[in-house]
Amino acid sequence: MRWIARFYRVCLCVVAMVCFDAITCAQLAAQTSAVTGDESDAATDSPEKDYAAELPRIPSQSPEEELGSFEVLPGFTVELVAAEPLVTDPVAFAFDGRGRLFVVEMNDYSEQETESLGSIALLTDRDSDGKMDERSTFVSGLSWPTAIWPWRDGVIVAEPPRLTWFRDTNSDGKSDTFEVWFEGFQRSNVQGLVNSLRWGVDGFLHGATSSSGADIVARDTAQTKLQLRGRDFAIDPLTETLEPESGGGQHGMNFNRWGDKFVTSNSDHLQQVSDLDRWLSDHPANVAIPSLRRSIAEDGPQAEVFRASPIEPWRIVRTRLRKSGVAPGIVEGGGRAAGYFTGATATLIMDHEAGFGSANFDTAIVCDVGSNLVHRKQLRSNGLFWTASRIDDQAELLRSSDIWFRPVQLGDGPDGAVYIADMYREVIEHPKSLPPMIKKHLDLTSGRDKGRIWRLKPKDLAQRLPVPSKSIAECTNRELVERLSSVIAWQRRAASQALVERNAQDVAPELKSLVAKSDAESSVAAQILALHCLHRLGQLDRARLAIAMKSADPYLQRHAIALARQTGLADSMFDVLQSLSQSTDASVQLQLALTAADLPHQQRLELLQGLMHSRESLVRAVIVTAAGIEAPQLIAGRRLEPPELQAWLELMLPAWTKTTGDQAKQISQALIAGLSDDAMRPSWIVGLRSLPTASDARRLLALADSATAKNTLAFIADSIAEVQGLDSSDSVAWLGLLDEKLQLQFADDLLMPAQSETIQLAAIDSLLWANPNVASQLLIDRFQSFTPTLQQASLNGLLRYQSALPTLATAIAEKKIRTAQVPPDIRVRLLSTSDKTLAKRFAGVLQSVAADRQAIIDQYSTALVARDAQAGREVFKRVCAQCHRLDEMGNDVGPPLKQLADKSPQQLLETILDPNREVDPKYAGYSVLLQDGRVFAGIIAEESSSQIVLAEAGGKKHTLARSEIEQLRSAGISLMPTGLEQQITPEQMSQLIGFLKNADHDRN
Repeated sequence: MRWIARFYRVCLCVVAMVCFDAITCAQLAAQTSAVTGDESDAATDSPEKDYAAELPRIPSQSPEEELGSFEVLPGFTVELVAAEPLVTDPVAFAFDGRGRLFVVEMNDYSEQETESLGSIALLTDRDSDGKMDERSTFVSGLSWPTAIWPWRDGVIVAEPPRLTWFRDTNSDGKSDTFEVWFEGFQRSNVQGLVNSLRWGVDGFLHGATSSSGADIVARDTAQTKLQLRGRDFAIDPLTETLEPESGGGQHGMNFNRWGDKFVTSNSDHLQQVSDLDRWLSDHPANVAIPSLRRSIAEDGPQAEVFRASPIEPWRIVRTRLRKSGVAPGIVEGGGRAAGYFTGATATLIMDHEAGFGSANFDTAIVCDVGSNLVHRKQLRSNGLFWTASRIDDQAELLRSSDIWFRPVQLGDGPDGAVYIADMYREVIEHPKSLPPMIKKHLDLTSGRDKGRIWRLKPKDLAQRLPVPSKSIAECTNRELVERLSSVIAWQRRAASQALVERNAQDVAPELKSLVAKSDAESSVAAQILALHCLHRLGQLDRARLAIAMKSADPYLQRHAIALARQTGLADSMFDVLQSLSQSTDASVQLQLALTAADLPHQQRLELLQGLMHSRESLVRAVIVTAAGIEAPQLIAGRRLEPPELQAWLELMLPAWTKTTGDQAKQISQALIAGLSDDAMRPSWIVGLRSLPTASDARRLLALADSATAKNTLAFIADSIAEVQGLDSSDSVAWLGLLDEKLQLQFADDLLMPAQSETIQLAAIDSLLWANPNVASQLLIDRFQSFTPTLQQASLNGLLRYQSALPTLATAIAEKKIRTAQVPPDIRVRLLSTSDKTLAKRFAGVLQSVAADRQAIIDQYSTALVARDAQAGREVFKRVCAQCHRLDEMGNDVGPPLKQLADKSPQQLLETILDPNREVDPKYAGYSVLLQDGRVFAGIIAEESSSQIVLAEAGGKKHTLARSEIEQLRSAGISLMPTGLEQQITPEQMSQLIGFLKNADHDRN
């Protein structure tokens, strides 16, 4: 059969040579080998092997040839704006008010960080034909420059570690003076440098810090360094000051017309950020704050892309080497070298009027530099955060068959078109991610002398968005105010910036008039810009804010509310603010909650109480934080439906356990009111039971008067007595609130085999919550009478409490719990416990010996024949669904299973039986020991400067304050346990593989 495979590869190579003249036959042969599954190359892979024959160099194309390589959707066109030698290695750009194009040239990418090869090029279109024909080197000798924005007679440039204003004071097209505004941007990752300077609708300049972070020190000051790890920044260029703001994207940041912020990361291609950074610094949260940065793409962070270019040979070889273990690194995409977002590098939000998507919805445009394409999505409002859905079925807005096409940054221009910075490089990849045996055959500087900028636009753009005859620089101040209403987003933003630059006090009346116009007379986007211009000019007044708040448009309302807070005018506008409290728009609700925090006592409570109908989790967290010590008054005596009341109590009660003084009195009043009301009492008890520990609940319950506490405990005891024998666990969950004697009395009955499994599980959980030391001995004594489900629940529960582990070790040593009854995942956690002495003890009692994984995999070779998929569904449900979701079964804890059908049966078998062969750091298991002795295990789903969110097997998430963490550690191994062969026979494994390989899954 080998000669057939070779013949097939040769035929494909011939066809490819006809279709892609610039691609060598050797390259296509390497790719075909990967596609057809030939393992002949993999069998000889080693660190010492010479891979030169598999890594041919790919020749570049001329700008005209590259233009011919583009495949663009019908109705769109691509035009060349500039190319070498006029420009090389463009990574960022911006048009100034005169229509000139400033371009950042990062010629020292990626390993020449000490050579200072970067420049700023100033390109001019002298004959107005849409193509740049003159270049002036505005600045040279820069090291790793990454971002740019025009300001007055020059440009602000990010050149880490500095952010510098380069000026041209004599108008000769070259910078003759400069000022370093800020220093401290880090340079640890060439693909994680400060980037994406953008003018916001708020009249400030914004930028993305990226993964390298920053410790900022302003010019001419000795102030404490401002740390920007995981945060972005906003600059006031008038005062040359910088403030942190929420962020965390990697490369590519932009705003829509409403001021919503969107960011990009390599393999999380479209995210949205809600900025609360400055507010939270002034109002420290006492509750868990939901993530401020969220992925919004419906098809997932690492969604499918449909490239037209062949896969680079080095990418194919690297994937094969990683799969075989010859080279370290994550095997992404189910072992596929491409076909999904791996290098998302830019985001641009286009108004729907521009014609880049639906006639009714704005469009998000995202580049994938590794796949040589430009992708688009439709944006739909979904509360605070938008959702984005793919527009094109198995196609892209723009894609190239030339692998040198490297769209690294996007921007719009004076004509409303999309402009693309094409770095045009043979290889774009982080040097450290290239194995040495591959890297030595590549030239990472290839293309340093090339670069292009393209214009992408609908063919009818000129009819859609007529371009004004005057440039921004030529406009009078009054004409700039008129330009705020332009249908071209770039013109609106540039006009607002020019008004700020000029300190255009003379047009304050015109700006006020614009705000006051009806929606039919003016666009809301223009009114928002006018509001912020007035603010920046110091001319914003209460009357204009009131007009905007009374508008029917929630976007305008939210900006007016935010500005009322920033200007200190909110106190005098309480009636207007209160009238908006019943708004169903989450962004309006959020701004009202933020504003309420600084209102006088009574006004604050009234406004926050009016917002308690909000269903948005972030708004609710802000409401509680804004209320501060008065939060109990928000719910004291309120008639809320049980689910609503429980949700609020679960949010508030953890913070109340740490309070004393005046708030303790308010908590006491709220407790008495809630626990004395027959209708509300169960919800309050559920809230108490949701607290981290029983001691927390008892501490709160003690704040109520003795009669209320006594009646509550009697109600709990009666409820538990009534539920016995029924298949309901609601009241049993309250067991831990009773005193220890009553708990044990009830436990004798609740843990009897005659009780339903639901009731027994609830009793186990509540007993451990109440007193893990007492419960551990009780559960061990009954362990052999438990079903496997109850045994697993008992072991998982004991693992959560450090103090219970010695008792568990003794029980295993004394054979009260047999080694075979300890599942693989629990065994791994016991052996990796943070207490080294205890871990050694478990190693002894569990007789842990490192298994030969490959020998076990070989024993299961019969499973490589996929069998009954329906039976495999049941195996998946039993063994895998705790951490993985497929066909709407299971939980999203482990990696998404989207590309499983593309894995071979052998790869699936290795992944299941040897999960630590390749561990994605995002899914490495962590153990967290809290100061109160509780232990949690899972993956870190989210983290911020103040908290981490841990997702455990089963899908439950725990928000843990960093201040309460005693120890956080990872063994560097997968959350998925080694040793699943103890739970899956070879026959069941074949059924599971059959289920996973079923191509009809609706994979999540």
